[in-house]
Amino acid sequence: MERNEPGYTGAPVAGAVLATVFFPFIALIAALLLQGGQTDPAKRAQLRTWAWASAGWLVFGVVVTVLLALVTLH
Repeated sequence: MERNEPGYTGAPVAGAVLATVFFPFIALIAALLLQGGQTDPAKRAQLRTWAWASAGWLVFGVVVTVLLALVTLH
């Protein structure tokens, strides 16, 4: 499969990374909404990866919070 467009580059990628780190829930929603309207396969793949990364970061935060709560309660 030949790609005509390289996908997202530069500032949009930097914005996605910053949003994922600081606002993972909002980044997850944004990635899923943008993916629904995107027709370019390269950009859809990047948005899917962004959504998975945001969800993973959310789960990591929840796990760390639960572990810290368990440690401090005992």
